[in-house]
Amino acid sequence: MSTPADLQITATERTPEIQLSASNGLFSMKGESYPEDVAAFYGQIVHAVEQLPSVLNKPLEADIAMIYINSSSIKAIFRIFEGFEAVRRAGQPVTVRWHYTDDDDIMQELGEDFKDRFPDLSIEVKAS
Repeated sequence: MSTPADLQITATERTPEIQLSASNGLFSMKGESYPEDVAAFYGQIVHAVEQLPSVLNKPLEADIAMIYINSSSIKAIFRIFEGFEAVRRAGQPVTVRWHYTDDDDIMQELGEDFKDRFPDLSIEVKAS
């Protein structure tokens, strides 16, 4: 069953693959993020995540595995995390797994940053 919060976006060389399934309680984002128009690309994603508290009836599991994120994209991803926090406040458990490659200190630190900024979310920062 598809809900207004479901998304399937194919990766490009400038944008990540996004999968969101409210019916399965799954969110995933993989790849690189430096779109020419951050607002246009992330607007629909932020909007869909903001719908989750009213349509999700199970725990949310999010897997994020990014190779590169520009500073404008980080702000948009912060808004996605605010959506995850809204899901948690609405009563559904949220688990976020932030994956980074072993030698990528920048992605590791960014994951730790999100963990610090959203202390009430269960965020696991792990090398993969």
